[in-house]
Amino acid sequence: MDLKSRPFMQPVLRPADYSLPFCLAVDASDLAVGATLFQVVENIEHPVCFYSKKLDIHQKRYSTIEKEALGLVLAVRYFSLYLGTGVVTVYTDHNPLTFLQRMANHNQKLLRWSLELQQYNIDIVHRAGKDNLLSDLLSRTPVSE
Repeated sequence: MDLKSRPFMQPVLRPADYSLPFCLAVDASDLAVGATLFQVVENIEHPVCFYSKKLDIHQKRYSTIEKEALGLVLAVRYFSLYLGTGVVTVYTDHNPLTFLQRMANHNQKLLRWSLELQQYNIDIVHRAGKDNLLSDLLSRTPVSE
């Protein structure tokens, strides 16, 4: 593939349309966290922005739920300019993340993050890993900090 054809390959970033709701897909691996901010237009998910961050040595020791929650918190912080008052649907392939508020009572880190996320109107929904491809890719490939 040549460089001239790359801008026309899917997915192509789309400018944000603030009249439409935003969606966020997050994922974490043992190496990194990744997220995609997107909007659905005519039943097609159009990416608006991407985010990925390599985990540091301490974060790599987190439990799976902590890594997934960290990915969500970092993505929400990064995309906070886009997350206004409307409901933002968050897609994750880690089902326990949908129960974050209930799990926070047993873990101080999760409690802090859960409290931070309460300022946003987010709805966390489980989605199979095969349907969470972009965020999965961003969390698994080597990234720079």
